[in-house]
Amino acid sequence: MKIPQLLMLIPFLKKLMVETSAEAFHKACKILDQNGIQYRIQTIRLRGIIGTGLESSSYMRFNVSQNKWGSQSATSYAIYVRPKDYERARQLTGSIKME
Repeated sequence: MKIPQLLMLIPFLKKLMVETSAEAFHKACKILDQNGIQYRIQTIRLRGIIGTGLESSSYMRFNVSQNKWGSQSATSYAIYVRPKDYERARQLTGSIKME
């Protein structure tokens, strides 16, 4: 039985993975979708709004790419699954190469 996304509250779910690579995150979501495992995602910003704004404005002043000269994006992605699906989801996503 599929549960509506609104009823999948993160405190009642089990954290499957936290990833900074959007590519690995996308692969994990695709695998979970293909196997019918419901999941919930959470985007975590490691730097606050003020810090992000100051950093991006300083790179704009020098007209250089932030990804080329600065730090990589300070965003992480967390995937949560139901406790009953956790072991199966872990086995399915365990082969994803985390970079």
